[in-house]
Amino acid sequence: MKKKITIDTLARMTQDEFSRVGERLDNMETRFDARFDKLDSSLKTVLDVVLEIPSKKAFERLDNKVQTFDARLTSVERKVGK
Repeated sequence: MKKKITIDTLARMTQDEFSRVGERLDNMETRFDARFDKLDSSLKTVLDVVLEIPSKKAFERLDNKVQTFDARLTSVERKVGK
């Protein structure tokens, strides 16, 4: 003959199982939070790098300035050399 389970025993068993499931979900949430923090940090780093890359126009302006300075320096070197 099977042993009968009382309502109190069944309620306690159910509560224990729900508690275990809750603990597992809390552990998963903690791990996901840690991973999302790492992902967020990585995305911020990538964004910082992208923002540091000059635009094509800015690069062209910088190149023009360098060429202008080079021409002026060459001119000054010629005048000083003579």
